[in-house]
Amino acid sequence: MNRFFFILVSILAFFPLSGCKDKRPNPDLEKFVVKNVIHPSNNPFNEDKVELGKILYFDPRLSYKEDVSCASCHNSASPSEGFPRNKIHNSAPSLTNVALYKDVFKDPEAIELEDIVKEKVHSSLVLRDEAKTVQRLSSIQGYRELFNRAFGTPEITLDRIVLSLSTFQRTIVSKNSSFDRFVMGEETALTPAQIRGWNIFQNKAKCVQCHHGPNFSDSELHATGLPGIKDKVRTPTLRDVSKKKLFMHNGAFGSLEDTVNHFAEGGHAKGLRDPLLKPAELSDQDKKDLIEFLKALEGEPIQWEIPSIPKA
Repeated sequence: MNRFFFILVSILAFFPLSGCKDKRPNPDLEKFVVKNVIHPSNNPFNEDKVELGKILYFDPRLSYKEDVSCASCHNSASPSEGFPRNKIHNSAPSLTNVALYKDVFKDPEAIELEDIVKEKVHSSLVLRDEAKTVQRLSSIQGYRELFNRAFGTPEITLDRIVLSLSTFQRTIVSKNSSFDRFVMGEETALTPAQIRGWNIFQNKAKCVQCHHGPNFSDSELHATGLPGIKDKVRTPTLRDVSKKKLFMHNGAFGSLEDTVNHFAEGGHAKGLRDPLLKPAELSDQDKKDLIEFLKALEGEPIQWEIPSIPKA
């Protein structure tokens, strides 16, 4: 366990939510609150770049066969679609709060979100012919106008595509949840059941060992005790988890109840299990309260209107 974890647990032990009576923000728990996302100096924020990135995100013409967009797979309500199951069999990770992860797709060398986006866009499954894709987009007047507004010139390059997609993805942020408002001093933001659930989350269930920080994720790789799964997976955010319809990286469970039961049992006996994954003695009421707390991590609605795609 790292130094940060020990500091975190110490803070939680001294500042349980059940004891928060003051309407002022709790400075020690504020580190759990999602604040403004920082955009890097080599890819500064501007609204035109966000709009361009959103359009590219929904445009299937970015893919090799022009039939799969980023949004086709990165939707937390459904497992991966668009690629043969022998190629991608996992439930595509949610991109909610993706800017808060230390690394996104198991790549310890990729530090910036731009590195990850470029690797995925340029991968053999997504964009096998960079020149062809750039040429395809460059032939569309609407795209030339969009790139001109975002970058000052109409030139379309892979780097500009990556910068736009990354800027847009940094705006996919879940924040101002009931939990956030409670921490910031709104006493009635959490119900008694949710406060009990928080205490279970950090103590009896020990969820906080992996799910901590503003994103409720340590960004590390862990084995989650699923049978037949040999790979470790990155700890997912718990922000907006109550909105999901499928859970675990392979969509193994269809409800929060099943997912909580899996972890309370310490994972499946035949599954690869992280040393931190141990059975927790949770009553039925404990589990209900824990799920109620997870619902308190649901942020303000993220707008997902499909944009108008430039016509060829």
